[in-house]
Amino acid sequence: MTEFPKFHCCVNQKEEDYDSGIQMYFMKEYELAELIGRLIKMDETHSDEYRKMFEFIKSLENYIITGEKAKDFGFLENMEGSKGWAMDYSILLNESRPSRVAFRACRKTIEVLYYYRVMSRMEGFSERFNPENFRAFLLLRDILYKRSVDLMER
Repeated sequence: MTEFPKFHCCVNQKEEDYDSGIQMYFMKEYELAELIGRLIKMDETHSDEYRKMFEFIKSLENYIITGEKAKDFGFLENMEGSKGWAMDYSILLNESRPSRVAFRACRKTIEVLYYYRVMSRMEGFSERFNPENFRAFLLLRDILYKRSVDLMER
């Protein structure tokens, strides 16, 4: 092999280099969805809310790839979140596995935000990576942080 291979991107219908960022965005999104999927079982008090988060992320992927309308994320606006990271190291050391998983999901959301923003600046992708859906991930980050603190205290 004398050149690096490319892959066919379903979003922009072009051949892309592996470092284009789009695949990494989806990998981070999958990791976040996986963590939220774990929380559905670990934090049964909020399992319905986690299920809605999961379904929103899934629908957002469809929107990015096909343009199909993403689910409304208004439900996130009604959930309590917390800004700031005053308890971060306490969360990392606590014995509550659900708390640590929620905090990992919170941190993964930040990775998704990073790649989402990178993709929003790239020609061929910027239309589907819009500020409105970015806002959903900001809300999700704060909600997951609050959940990690609450779960630590159980």
